[in-house]
Amino acid sequence: MSAKLQAPPQVNVPVEVEVSIEAIIGDLNDVQIDLLVPAGWAPATPTARAGVIEAGKKAKFSFTVTPNNPLPNGSIVAEMRSQVPKAAIKESIRASKNPQFQSMLDRVTAMPAIGEGFSDISFALFAEEGFYPLTGAMWICYDDRLKPEGMTRGPVFFRETVITPFQAQTDVEMYDKLERLLKSDPTVGKSLEGTGVDLVRKKADQMLGLYILGTEAFLKGDFLPAHQFLNRLQDELASASPGISHILAIPAGNLRGLVFWAQGDRKAAEDSLRKTFYLDRKEMAQRYVLRNIGLLMLDSADKATAREMFRLALDLKPSYSLLQNEFNKLKKL
Repeated sequence: MSAKLQAPPQVNVPVEVEVSIEAIIGDLNDVQIDLLVPAGWAPATPTARAGVIEAGKKAKFSFTVTPNNPLPNGSIVAEMRSQVPKAAIKESIRASKNPQFQSMLDRVTAMPAIGEGFSDISFALFAEEGFYPLTGAMWICYDDRLKPEGMTRGPVFFRETVITPFQAQTDVEMYDKLERLLKSDPTVGKSLEGTGVDLVRKKADQMLGLYILGTEAFLKGDFLPAHQFLNRLQDELASASPGISHILAIPAGNLRGLVFWAQGDRKAAEDSLRKTFYLDRKEMAQRYVLRNIGLLMLDSADKATAREMFRLALDLKPSYSLLQNEFNKLKKL
């Protein structure tokens, strides 16, 4: 049994839920599927029934539900009930010639007549955007200090919320000390790795720490320290492994553009954002960078370019609710 959303959820927009059930051993009779949806969603208790799902076959059931409010930690549970095909299960056990077959047969006999199955769908739904599946880029912080007139929110950026600025500062300082030690004695690295210390992980923590410190400086309006942290991060990324640089390069380039924008240097902001976009034009996180370029263009009264940036961003994720609404507003300006 499995369940999935056919698209990321959006507030007040119907979305389809698909439940798939396979009868692996024996026919499933009197099948009933119930969806347990968040409070306030419509309909409140979606239900479907099937007389029988034949052995070896799959059946799919579709439900349309409508979210009515944001839900950052959302879940839908699909619940299935059917008669337990005891005879078919027993026949399969006998055919397996398992030495413990009699005890296994007894357990099947003791089973309830009605069996249940469950499948959970986890998602995150914010007023601006819904996320499903919970993988990939999830940028949920908006800086309304830079919001152009007529738009709903300001530019968006990634903000790490699990690691505190204090921990980030500690990670950076500890790696700086470690790096000095490694340079003074090259044998230290192998010794540390022999004790289980992951030097690659330590390096990644340091770079994430630099990004966090740059983010916090930006939010406080301390733009010089923000640039210093981001410049150092850029230098570190240049020599980092592809995996680490791929994770941080786009958020860091985007944030650098916002720092320039906040300082009033629109040309440098545009250069940084465009350069960031060309790092990997197909990366899903680029929807945020494109939106930010569009907002910057709108702030500079270039509506035509702003519309094109929004359109390109929507090509990456058509269900980006905030951007859909802003694009519709922009087309009327």
